[in-house]
Amino acid sequence: MKSSQSFQLLIAIIAISISIVTTVAIAILYDTAFEQHRLHLLDSVKSQARLIEAVAQFDAQYNLDDSPDDWQAATLSQVINAHRKFEGFGKTGEFTMARKIGSQIIFVLSHRHSDLDTPEPVPFEGKWAEPMRLALSGQSGSIIGLDYRGIRVLAAYEPVQMLNVGLVAKLDLSEIRAPFLRAGIFTLVIAMIIILFASNLFIRITRPISREIEQQEEIFLTLTETAHEGIFMIDTHGIIQYINPAAQTLFGYDSNELKGENISKLMPSPHREQHDHYIQRYIKTGVKNIIGTKRQLTAIRKDGTRLPIFLSVGEVKLEHTHMFTGVIIDLTEQHQLSREILAVPIREQRRIGQELHDGLGQQLTGLSMVASSLLNKVTKPNFAQAEQLATGLQEAISQVRTLARGMMPVHVEADGFVIALRGLVQEISQQSQIPIKLQIESPTLISNNSTALHLFRITQEAINNAIKHADAQQITVTLKIERDRGLLEIADDGRGLPANIDNTTGIGLRIMKHRCGLFDGEIIFDPREGGGTQVHCRFPIDEQIEEPA
Repeated sequence: MKSSQSFQLLIAIIAISISIVTTVAIAILYDTAFEQHRLHLLDSVKSQARLIEAVAQFDAQYNLDDSPDDWQAATLSQVINAHRKFEGFGKTGEFTMARKIGSQIIFVLSHRHSDLDTPEPVPFEGKWAEPMRLALSGQSGSIIGLDYRGIRVLAAYEPVQMLNVGLVAKLDLSEIRAPFLRAGIFTLVIAMIIILFASNLFIRITRPISREIEQQEEIFLTLTETAHEGIFMIDTHGIIQYINPAAQTLFGYDSNELKGENISKLMPSPHREQHDHYIQRYIKTGVKNIIGTKRQLTAIRKDGTRLPIFLSVGEVKLEHTHMFTGVIIDLTEQHQLSREILAVPIREQRRIGQELHDGLGQQLTGLSMVASSLLNKVTKPNFAQAEQLATGLQEAISQVRTLARGMMPVHVEADGFVIALRGLVQEISQQSQIPIKLQIESPTLISNNSTALHLFRITQEAINNAIKHADAQQITVTLKIERDRGLLEIADDGRGLPANIDNTTGIGLRIMKHRCGLFDGEIIFDPREGGGTQVHCRFPIDEQIEEPA
């Protein structure tokens, strides 16, 4: 939502809120005033009824010789004469008094709202004069109903038993409501004027801020939408809140197909199952493992294929927002180029090794044979020099063969890697006099000779590091299958790696990481329980094979 739209929505919410508060306040005041009018009408009608009864009782006592009709008529005459001088209360308020004659309600007082001399009767069973009908039925109280005009009124009614009449004090509802309607309209108009003025002032003040926010938002969208690198944002539950088109294309998804999904969907096992745990562990402990660092990892496309990526993760932590951002660089072309570049020296290395073995090695072997033949024929004064020559040639042949084997360590055959691994472990163990244990738990088929060579070099580098830099006294090399991936582990009991392993400048570790990335692998360096280091290298495999005898 644009900032201007947010401000407009805010102003609308404020206007609605003020309108609601004003309406509720006026409704409460109206209810209070209504109750006061009702009580006033009740008090008035009751006091008038009691006053009329007192007059009627006085007339009855002092006119004993007259019939009831006479003294009742005299009392009504006094009430009517007094009523002629009463103009009513308010604009619509009045007292009405009537008696029931047959099926008609006959009013005995002149009406404020009709002919003063000849008030028209109302049918007793009709809908009009509802308060008077209740009074003539002997009831007392208050009601909102229709009066003799058919107008809705607030009325209080009371029977006068001695005169067989009903008395009603009433007030039009419109008169009660009028001041509150006027006040409400006036208040709302004033409120709207204030809101418009305040909104205009608010917009003027916040317009620079709004423009800056919109500009930053536009810059962010432009940068992320046009970037070649994949960019994503996730919340503390790992749910993708934003992902740019480059990332969607990289992983083979359509627009907005990944939004709302868990980021672990793009990860291989075991990180897929553990990713949410990683986030929650960081939130609880505050210990950063990957945040603020750059790592070379493996991701999964929509079609299930894997791709090497370079991932850097950052953190956005505000008062009410906690999110994580990631930038992804596709390393597929880079790895392909690296393989092609590395293939050149490997081929050259193999060529040199082959020439050393077949060319220089054969020549030295021939010279050694000639030297041995001369040694049997040489005279005693020259025997020592001939023997030295023959021995030197044998040592040269041995060194050439060693160099040739070092340049061609892995055979192309399916079981070449395991054989080369055994030879490497045995050779380094003999040279260093340190026990190195090789455990082949799950022999694997590696048809890609380049992958086998990189794994061989990683193993060689890890063992040499443990011996030269960690003073390890025991090393274990393990090869097995874990979650449809091969796993090569090199564990030692040495001093271990420094805490800031990701920032190390050691060329050996960086080469190991680089090699692992070239064959869709993943390498992790962990401290070992009880001391030492454990290197985990996961790599793609073809299938499991039987261990050779």
